[in-house]
Amino acid sequence: MRKIIQEKLYFVFRDSDGILGFTIRSYEGEPLNPRFLFDGDKQVFLLRRPGQVILIDSLGEDFITFLSMSRKVRFLETPEDSSEIVRQYDVPVTKIENILLSKTQIIPAEESFFAELLCLA
Repeated sequence: MRKIIQEKLYFVFRDSDGILGFTIRSYEGEPLNPRFLFDGDKQVFLLRRPGQVILIDSLGEDFITFLSMSRKVRFLETPEDSSEIVRQYDVPVTKIENILLSKTQIIPAEESFFAELLCLA
């Protein structure tokens, strides 16, 4: 069963060009053909690269409304201890049906580092 990283610490903003942006912590490796999945309600996922799925948790109602009209979003990745931007990329928005997830599939972002180490062992 594939694990999904639950990102709880993020910032959402509208960039100067009107694109909805997300600032998240930086992850290992470059994004590879990233996709942004949105069910039109509460579920938002970043498929950052094959095998790396990030759940954006608790998105505000104002952003959900704006997101439903968006064709792409912007991601900025920063280290947890800095405001430096490590990478920035735009991702197309793909509308999906509601997905049922098992709680055992979701791991908090702070535990994902340890989960990645276990997979490497």
